[in-house]
Amino acid sequence: MAAGLIGDLVPPDQPADALILGFTMPDLSPGRATATYLSHVCPGKPMAFAICDQGRAVGFTALRLTRDYAAADGWSRVLVAVAEQARLDYDPPAPASVPIRHAAFAMLCDAVPVAAAPVASSGVGAPCLRAVRVCPAVPAEQVSATLGRELAALPEPAAGAVGEERRTLVLGEGLAPLTGDGVPGWRSILALPGQPATGVWRELAAWAAAPGGGGLTLADYDPALHYLCLASFARAG
Repeated sequence: MAAGLIGDLVPPDQPADALILGFTMPDLSPGRATATYLSHVCPGKPMAFAICDQGRAVGFTALRLTRDYAAADGWSRVLVAVAEQARLDYDPPAPASVPIRHAAFAMLCDAVPVAAAPVASSGVGAPCLRAVRVCPAVPAEQVSATLGRELAALPEPAAGAVGEERRTLVLGEGLAPLTGDGVPGWRSILALPGQPATGVWRELAAWAAAPGGGGLTLADYDPALHYLCLASFARAG
């Protein structure tokens, strides 16, 4: 699944510096290091590594590491891929959220100075990451209050975006039962159920492909690991 996405996203003449693969269950081919294999088929044969044992936080963790490595090590182009499979060939040591279908999501991240990526309210331009956070040790009874504080601390939307359109929030399946009717002051959308690792990211892809102004914030919660995660995006001018 991820190899096909690489062919769509990474042009041969614009190779990636790094590749980060996130997954929640091991690949069905246990003898293969999947991240290394994907590096082999990716233009530039980038340095690659995998992230696991992060549950629903896996995509957010991958994006946070991408941001940090780009700032510290000078990576200018990073491919982030998240994949999940609907088949588990062994008995897990703890309850596992098995997806209802095979799915993969990938995004090619370019490091762009803030001054070179003005936010547009017209809906033109690729998603631009405004903030990404992974909050550990958040018990279920504190999720709603913590989520409210984290949302309030996000960077302000673009001055040209007004109304509910600038405050769209995608709630992952792990958050939906804990937030009731949503979050006050935000237009809430529920992510596709049954896809613990890729459900919220599917909504990012749909938002990026649709016209319109304003920004988008993704949020999810892993009830087993007690991770509360957020990623906020605007449209680059």
